[in-house]
Amino acid sequence: MSNATMQAAMAYLSKMQINAFFETTWQTQDACNSLAARIVGAPVVASAIQGATSYTVVPTGNRAGLVVQFRTAENALDVDFLSFVEQAYGSRFVPEHRYYGDVGDLKVFTMTSIRGVSLYLARQELRADGGALLRTTVRDFAQFCAMAWHNTPTAMLSPDRAELRENYRSQLQQLRGGLPTPFCDVLGRLLAGLPSLFAPDWPLVPNHTDLLENNIHVDPDTGHLMGICDWKDAEVSPFGISIEGLESLLGHRSSRAWNWVSNHVHLRRHFWDAFAEAWGGLSQRPMCVASRPQGWLVSSSGTASNGTNRPERPFPLERGAPGSRISGQSS
Repeated sequence: MSNATMQAAMAYLSKMQINAFFETTWQTQDACNSLAARIVGAPVVASAIQGATSYTVVPTGNRAGLVVQFRTAENALDVDFLSFVEQAYGSRFVPEHRYYGDVGDLKVFTMTSIRGVSLYLARQELRADGGALLRTTVRDFAQFCAMAWHNTPTAMLSPDRAELRENYRSQLQQLRGGLPTPFCDVLGRLLAGLPSLFAPDWPLVPNHTDLLENNIHVDPDTGHLMGICDWKDAEVSPFGISIEGLESLLGHRSSRAWNWVSNHVHLRRHFWDAFAEAWGGLSQRPMCVASRPQGWLVSSSGTASNGTNRPERPFPLERGAPGSRISGQSS
């Protein structure tokens, strides 16, 4: 698929999302744009990537500046929790979120802009020349994943480990009931490993729950990871769950199957080398490998770890595929 086709598909989706959003409020798009322009101090335009529960505008001409986002009350951002996310991952990877105020029935938030383009639009550049630029993206993503181990604030409230483990166990059991035998074997091993994943000495950290291509921004010229957006549904769960996002770098879903990049095995090994260097916890690597399919499977079950509904998403778990075992070895 060409970049032009991908951009057209994204524009069509964004238009539908904008129309759907303004069916939920008596505010108009023009009124929101006018307020956003006053906040930013410059002309604004709807961002190329929208979300299902918000309306986002950015300065025109791809200029640096604040991003303004409008949300209904039931989909408001928890800026107090997001401040912990920002501390855990740093300004390099997470925008700074602030509550601006209300306009009619909508909540208004600002955030610092993330430069670059979505991973979705940079596929061709990153995968050219044997994935030379993608190697840089993978290394940066490893550094992103490791940061929560070192920087998660101790003041952040965490859920009860026993309750969280039971939520995971229940969701994995439900998945196990409808999958072929090879997948059930994997799920059986994951279920057996849950007590270790929720042991007192394994940290609970803020994890992004939707690390798909549109939420990962990169510089298409250098391959560097520019940041992660859409933290609305971030949750506190075991360290390592976010590693599931690696699969969005190493492949993509077509209408019929999950398609890996040609050198995904090499890039996966590069990720683990970079992750071990940034993390410093190599002796506990099997635990992190175990948490990766946990992230896939719980995400694709359609519910968050707290039991609330989450949009359905595919996961690339198949017999013999990377991530289909929970040893300390990379595929």
